[in-house]
Amino acid sequence: MRILVVGSCGKRKRESSPKSPTCKDITSKVDLATWREKFKAQSYPARDMYIGFQAQQLVNGVDVLRKIDGADVTLVIISAGFGLIYENEVIPPYDCSFSKMKKSEILDRAEKLSIQDDFTSLCEDRYDLIYLALGKNYLSALGVDWLSSSSSTIIVFNDTLAGDGVVFIPANHRIVHALSSRGYKIHGVSGFKGDLFRVLTHFASESDNPYKEIMKWRSSDYLRELVHTLSGI
Repeated sequence: MRILVVGSCGKRKRESSPKSPTCKDITSKVDLATWREKFKAQSYPARDMYIGFQAQQLVNGVDVLRKIDGADVTLVIISAGFGLIYENEVIPPYDCSFSKMKKSEILDRAEKLSIQDDFTSLCEDRYDLIYLALGKNYLSALGVDWLSSSSSTIIVFNDTLAGDGVVFIPANHRIVHALSSRGYKIHGVSGFKGDLFRVLTHFASESDNPYKEIMKWRSSDYLRELVHTLSGI
């Protein structure tokens, strides 16, 4: 069972500096090596650099899944600073985000950082499930070409992406309240995408047959029903 988990960069980072590079300072992916050298003492693997609730809970869920025999999990982060980053890729602190950019600006920067090409190539590896823990702007950075390269079941939190194998889950106060009322720790709407992944992975690991459970995740219908069962909505 091959699972691709895609997170986004966040403002909260393990290290910061008033001299951290901004969007204007980073013009291509090759700039990563330069800035990593300048901030060598403040650089960390991507999975450790982002310390927001969503990022932490995605890592938690990935680590839980990797304890299940037969689960092959890849974690990447879409960074407005450095493009598509693998979890163990060492990165320096930086200050750049897609959150407040216009779509044209996002697409322009995504092209400079090769995000669309890199993600399309990644999807050609044929994952059974792709978990897109992305807001609207970061999802836009991926473009749409990758969809034709993917036969995966996809969990997404924005209804702009549609298809037979797409499971759309609204990240709103209703579902946050529903899961919280059932005893799950949810860090508000902003952390929900990571929290839901953690909830799903712990559910699988605590089942009688964890691998059999995650194999069911290849079905979009099953995933919809599972989220309904866990949340009650």
